[in-house]
Amino acid sequence: MARISNFPEHFIREHETWHHEHMNMGNLRAGDGIEFLSFHREFMERCLEWYNSQGLNSDWVEPWRTVPNQIKRHPGWTRELEEAENRIRNNPSSFRSGDELGRFLQETSLHDAVHVLGSEVFDEPDFGRISLSPRSTLFYNWHRLIDNWWRSVERG
Repeated sequence: MARISNFPEHFIREHETWHHEHMNMGNLRAGDGIEFLSFHREFMERCLEWYNSQGLNSDWVEPWRTVPNQIKRHPGWTRELEEAENRIRNNPSSFRSGDELGRFLQETSLHDAVHVLGSEVFDEPDFGRISLSPRSTLFYNWHRLIDNWWRSVERG
């Protein structure tokens, strides 16, 4: 886990701009969930292409298999967050679509909670800030787990 040195500024700006223009917290509409998932999948592909071209350690950006226990032991990890993660992990077919999954991640605050709590427990402030999170290896661990959850939903 580390801040990625020399991370391209244009990726930081792109991610921040997307969030400013597309996040409708509290007012999510049909299509917002799939847009969230699709943007991050494509964005990560480009960032990881750059990352790999730098010869950096690929193990640092591997997807988590589950939300790490260090985060789950944080006092801010609530029963609701645990239940949200359990639903996604154990019952992906309960989501009718990727759009529903993407909105669920935002509506339950699971997405944001992992960023905030993870930044504290791993002492990685960038991970907790939307504007800087892509320059943290934790961003890829977390968003690649989300992407794997989305693939599970797609498989039905």
